Amino acid sequence: MKVLKNSAFFFDLDNTLFDYEASFKQASLFAFHSIFYNEFTCHSNAAGWFDCYKTYCDLYWPQYEDGLITRQQYQRNRLVASLLSLNIKTFTDSHIIHFQKLVEEKIPSFVVAYSWMKHIIEHLNDLGYKIGIITNGGSNLQRKKLSRLELSFPEKHIYISSEINVAKPSPKIFQYVKQRSRAQQFFYVGDSFEFDMMPAVQAGWKGIWWNPEQKLRIQDKNIYSCHCVNDLLDIFKKYIE
Repeated sequence: MKVLKNSAFFFDLDNTLFDYEASFKQASLFAFHSIFYNEFTCHSNAAGWFDCYKTYCDLYWPQYEDGLITRQQYQRNRLVASLLSLNIKTFTDSHIIHFQKLVEEKIPSFVVAYSWMKHIIEHLNDLGYKIGIITNGGSNLQRKKLSRLELSFPEKHIYISSEINVAKPSPKIFQYVKQRSRAQQFFYVGDSFEFDMMPAVQAGWKGIWWNPEQKLRIQDKNIYSCHCVNDLLDIFKKYIE
């Protein structure tokens, strides 16, 4: 397949342009130390706490994803469960609120762009392709991450769900972007099959799936599955040069 010069490449943010999990871990540990480690000094194994916390993050995620609990409830449930597992019981709602606020404040501080993504984006810019961002999340937090990444995305091509009141996995967000961007072909680069690839393809886009864990093996001519950095670089090299 020949990619037309008048093509647009849009990117997801978390776990696509940078390692969100690493940033989340460092921010969570910072918040835990700041709030609970000093107050509950008998529980000194912060790394052990995070492993437990991450387990509850994964455990409660399906409930949030299916709309059974709100984002706030999801964040509260996973933290409370992890604290109780360490027999920390004398926390208050203010501790919980402060913890989440600290995590969100600190995540951007630990954001570092993947080197290969920085190379790809610079190359797309040099070749004159349109590039942009489509991401779910709060405006303030997502923009802080983008600023920290120091990547050259035009403001007019940055689409954040909370700013436009439509979110993945709805195909409407991709239709919305397509209507506002002049291009003959649209490509979306993301790490989630359900939230990124499926809705993008439903909206008539091509998907470039960053899938290092090889979660699914698919046969879809509209989705390019990349299992390693070389796969990703080869896809771009093959289709844009």
